[in-house]
Amino acid sequence: MSDDGQVPETSPVADLLRSPISRKHIMKATAVGMVLAAFPLPASAAGQTNGVQEFSFPFSPPITSGTYSPESIQDILNAVLTPHYLAATGATTTLANASSLGLTGWELATQQAAAAREQYHIDFLASLGATPLVTAFTFPPAFFSSRAAVLATAETSASLLVAVHMTAAREFAELGQPMVAKWMYQMGTQVAEQRAIFRVLRAMDGVAGDIPPNNKAFATDLFLYTRDALGALKAIGVIGGSAAPVSYPGRDAVLSAAGPMADAILQKRPNDALSSISVHGPASLNGERS
Repeated sequence: MSDDGQVPETSPVADLLRSPISRKHIMKATAVGMVLAAFPLPASAAGQTNGVQEFSFPFSPPITSGTYSPESIQDILNAVLTPHYLAATGATTTLANASSLGLTGWELATQQAAAAREQYHIDFLASLGATPLVTAFTFPPAFFSSRAAVLATAETSASLLVAVHMTAAREFAELGQPMVAKWMYQMGTQVAEQRAIFRVLRAMDGVAGDIPPNNKAFATDLFLYTRDALGALKAIGVIGGSAAPVSYPGRDAVLSAAGPMADAILQKRPNDALSSISVHGPASLNGERS
């Protein structure tokens, strides 16, 4: 990967992502998944062979009807990228109205950081060849009617993005793409972190339902396929709704709205640990790694 976060056209990663998954691979994975899904074994069903404990878990998610087959790499990437366009557009719109919403100080910095982070996610996904399915969004006016409404909307957006990345990580694992699954995790965890921050802000405003802000032991799994997130966005009115569409403003506009926080963000692209680190204090674990 180059210094600007782009995957070179001739890189092994680009070659991997451009190479089609063979029909044989898909059929084999699907067949195995269907068999295991029909007989899911909980962790408590782990047995022992020759004194060695063995675990068995379903390859694919059990479904209530029909058959299951993971989406294509390209379709997953496109579906993951789309809500990042939504989040970047929403954050930029919020920042344009920061004064009237009463966003100042570190609360403003949090929104700016969210905008920058979304743009860096867009940059990376685009470098893998992802294309957004939608680039204009119909935000209901109520979403930006007050500071409280903005924070509630931001939490909803973050929850959806976390779920999309979770689904993408599973599907990439099923497709035999562990590196891309890891990248999905690296993005999704930071979105989850942002969700908790938005809840902190609401809790500080006295919203009892947001105490504690870190109120989930496990992120909630929402989608069988990443494409299903588009239906969720339509259901809440941000795609194809009655409000006037707001187009993604472009990279420069998003980072301009982020202001100084655009440079304050660490780890602007995923890193790949080629070996485990040697720990020389907290900075070894908390700092940025290339």
